[in-house]
Formats: sequence, C-alpha cells, structure tokens
Amino acid sequence: MNAPLLTAHGITGGYGKLDILHEVSLGVHAGEIVSVIGPNGAGKSTAFKTIVGFLRPRSGRVVFNGEEITGLRPDVVLRRGLAYVPQGRLVFAQMTVLENLEMGAYTVADRAKVAAALQSVYTLFPVLFERRRQKAGTMSGGEQQMVAIGRALMTSPRLILLDEPSLGLAPKFVTLIFDKLVALRRAGYTLMLVEQNATRALQIADRAYVLELGRNRFEGAGTALLADPEVKRLYLGG
Repeated sequence: MNAPLLTAHGITGGYGKLDILHEVSLGVHAGEIVSVIGPNGAGKSTAFKTIVGFLRPRSGRVVFNGEEITGLRPDVVLRRGLAYVPQGRLVFAQMTVLENLEMGAYTVADRAKVAAALQSVYTLFPVLFERRRQKAGTMSGGEQQMVAIGRALMTSPRLILLDEPSLGLAPKFVTLIFDKLVALRRAGYTLMLVEQNATRALQIADRAYVLELGRNRFEGAGTALLADPEVKRLYLGG
C-alpha cells in the first residue's frame, strides 16, 4: 500500500496544561473512509482539532501529503488541501446557500476552479442548487449540514475531516448524510470522520479507530470492528 495521505503519530496534547490525548496515532490512505469512534470524552474531536491546527500538540507529529503540518495554522493547513467540517453545522445563517459555498472558496483565486467546484457540489447535493438563493439559517438541520460539507468541498480538498456529521439530525437526515459520505468517496474524495453513531460509522468505514480516555483502544477494518464482541459490548450496545 502507498504511504498514508495523513498520519498523526503519537499525539499528546489538549487544552493548556490539560492533556486529553495520550500518544494517539491515526492515519488515512487516499480513497478511504476512516471512522474514529469512542465514548464521550475519548478525545475524538480534540484529535481532529489538533490535526487541523486549532490546538498545538505537546508532542507527536502530523504529516499530510508527505509534508509535516504539526502546529501549522488552520488556514495554512486548508491551503495544503486538508478541509475540516466542525461539529454543529456552522453556517452563515443570514447568507444564502450560494454565498455560504462561495465563502468556502475564499482561498481559491482561480474563478474557473471555483465554478467547477460549485458544479460538483451541486451534482452531489442537488437540493443545494434548488435552494441556492435561500438563506442558510432557514433550512433544516440536515440541509445545513449539506451546506457545511459543500462549503468544505469548494477548495477541492485532498482530505476532508468531518466532526460529528450526524449530530442532532432527524433519522432520515442521518441516513441521507451517511449516503452522501459514501457518494463522496465514490466521487474520489478521502474522508475521515469522528462520529457518535458508532454502528453507522463502522458500516461505511474501510478502517476505523476506537479511542478511549484519549488513547488508542482498537483499530481495524470497519466490518471487523462491527463484528468484534468486545467492541460490540463496549461501544455498540451489543
């Protein structure tokens, strides 16, 4: 197998002097969906914030696309091709869908590239084309999540990190969002997601990691972890 597109190796860190992560290692190869699951407080979101530069690790390295990005600012990381969809469906409520998507391309100077990216977002999420003039704040939670994901796609990223993409959504939108993540992978994107809905996350994952108390606990193929009696007992309510 080729070298991973992203490797976070031995990450220790957190907030100020409080370490949430203890030598956590994660990786994703081009073309994969990798899921990161675990109980609340396991350090999943902290790991993603550290990878994209919102938090600086005390030790460990993050290598993306062959280059070290440890501790770089999020805007620099974004320009390298690593997009991040934070939890909570953060959209610009008073702006239209189209304006939200265009905000995602603020680092892209080439207008032809922006137009092509917009077209691919509309192909993946036809509802966003239909609602492009609608204010994002008036949309349902699931539609806002599509806007947030679409905005991340506007830089044509090499890798997208999604933090809790199904959090707080109605069941029909949970199914829709997971279907869209699979469609993104089919379209050639590489995805890594943190997700509370562990069963769904493992079902779509090529590989997955289980974190617990800020440490690696299990890792393996998504199907293997789904079938693992210990994983089932501890994390899948089985």
